[in-house]
This record gives sequence, structure tokens and C-alpha cells, in this order.
Amino acid sequence: MKSNLSDLEKLAELKQKGILTEEEFQTKKSQILNQTNHQNIPPNNFQQSQTEPKKKKTGCLKIILITFGSFILMIIITAIFMPEDKNAKTKVANNDFLMSNKPKNQQQKIDSAKIANEKFQSLSSEEKIASLEKELENKNLKKVQKEEIQIEIKNIKQQEFAKKNISSWDGSNPKLERTVKKAMNDPDSYEHVQTTFEYKKDKVIGTMLYRGKNAFGGKIVDKAVGTFDYDGNLLEVRDAD
Repeated sequence: MKSNLSDLEKLAELKQKGILTEEEFQTKKSQILNQTNHQNIPPNNFQQSQTEPKKKKTGCLKIILITFGSFILMIIITAIFMPEDKNAKTKVANNDFLMSNKPKNQQQKIDSAKIANEKFQSLSSEEKIASLEKELENKNLKKVQKEEIQIEIKNIKQQEFAKKNISSWDGSNPKLERTVKKAMNDPDSYEHVQTTFEYKKDKVIGTMLYRGKNAFGGKIVDKAVGTFDYDGNLLEVRDAD
């Protein structure tokens, strides 16, 4: 910028001295001013023209990467979930076949029995008993098979009775204890000794040994027998013979 001003000053001096005509002065002046304007043009236009293609290239690259990433993600999801779904459908189909009455080889019979047992074990006690009682209605069952089913029903009832009606602390039955205490001369002197249970076809017999004071204040060992149904209801209490 300073160089251009110096040129203009020299140019004016040459005109004053008569070395340059007015026409030559104006021509040189225009050249110097044009050169100054060209130097003052900001480089932003050039830089912007250079950077814009880069932005466009960057935008295209992002789109390509996103598309490619989505494609890869879809492949991964398909690889993870589709085989499981296919295997699940295959397993259901196999189970349906194994639980059907269609002819099976020895291994298929074993697998069928396993599936049936797993299904049976997932049932509640009431559902198990109902299922077994329904099996007893099958007229094609042999005597031995019926006896095995009846034993299984009894075992389930026994386990259920014990779980709900026998104390895990001392093996007593709370209902039988309460009934015996009410009939004692001194309920506070009651001490449980032992209770045993005998499981019949449709009832449970509980025999309880206990200590307590008699009418004379002496502490004795006595015995009481309670009869229960399998729901745990106390049907009868009597003194042991």
C-alpha cells in the first residue's frame, strides 16, 4: 500500500515538471490504482471455493459410513437372533413330535419321557395329583402301573402334608398341641417330647408324646393320637390306649 502511494507522488512530480502529459499521467495513475484494488481483495472467496468441495466430500463420506455401519449392524442382529428363533421353532417342533403318539425309536422314547417328566415336575402339588388321578382312569393300565401311580399320589400328599402341618423345629403339629393343652390341668406345664405320623390311604395318624402335670401336681408322660385329612384338618383327638 505504501509503495503505491510513493508511485503516485513520483507520478505527480513528473507531471508538474512537464515530463508526463496529462493523458500519460491519467493512464499511469489508473494502472497504479487498479493494482492497489487488486491487492486489497480479501482471499476469502478463494479459500471458500477451496474449502466447499472439502465439506461436500466430508458430507458424502459421513453418509457412506452411516450406510455401511447400518448394513453391518443389520447383519450382526440377524446373525444373533435369527438362529435362536430358528432353533426355538425347531425345538418346539421336535417336542411336539416327541409328545405325540407317533411311532418313535428308542432314543426318541427316552427323550419323550424326559420332556414329560420335566413338564410334570413344573406342576403344583394339586396339579400333579390331578394329573395322576386322570392317568388312573386309563383302562389299559396294568395292576402294577396303577399301584405305582397310587404310591406316587400318596407320596405327593405326604410331602405336602408334612410341609404345611409339621413343625420343622421339633416335628410337632400345632393343631394337635393346642387341642391337648386345652384338656390339661396345667397347660403351662406342657412339654413336647415326640410326634410320629402314619400315612394311610385317605388320612394321617399323628401320635404325640408329651409331659405335663397331672391333677396331683406330679409331672407325667402322656400320649395323644390325632387323626388328620391330607388337607391338614384335625378330625379327631383321643388318648392312646
